[in-house]
Amino acid sequence: MCSGVDFRLPNLFLSSGYFLFFLVAFLTSRRASLVMQGALFALAFLAGIAPTLVSNAINAGSPLATTYGGQDVTAPAFSFGIVWQYLADMQFVLLALSIVGTAYLLRSRDEGAWRVALLTAMNLAVNLAFFLSHPVFTPYYTIPIAMLSLWSLSFAALIQPAEVVDDRLAGQAVRVRS
Repeated sequence: MCSGVDFRLPNLFLSSGYFLFFLVAFLTSRRASLVMQGALFALAFLAGIAPTLVSNAINAGSPLATTYGGQDVTAPAFSFGIVWQYLADMQFVLLALSIVGTAYLLRSRDEGAWRVALLTAMNLAVNLAFFLSHPVFTPYYTIPIAMLSLWSLSFAALIQPAEVVDDRLAGQAVRVRS
């Protein structure tokens, strides 16, 4: 995940949910292990963006400068035209799957899956707020967050304890018979 993130705002938002998650987790529990996990994530994040920072320094003259034009750095402005373009694009299917999967796992009784779903919800909220208010539509902008969300949700679904999965299947079988 980190190697796909750099200081270009649209890409930086990919990691926002992770940083929010660690902040909330630390503020609610104040355990030293969470601080260490957050610090390790921040170091991995920095290592992941290092190639982009070096590339920006070489190509744009500064690690924090970008080679993208002014159109991509314009101020946010909500437009139904932009929203409609995202709804009409294939990105919408991936985002819809991510949102539905997140909502489904937020109902989970497994704490680990619930936390991943919460993290995914934070990431989706921040990214959608940015992209739906970004005045430029690009056919690939939301694909990284949709895929990161789907990978996270798939991982969370696969690591659920067997008894949680069995309970869900039993509940669905009872509903089908009724």
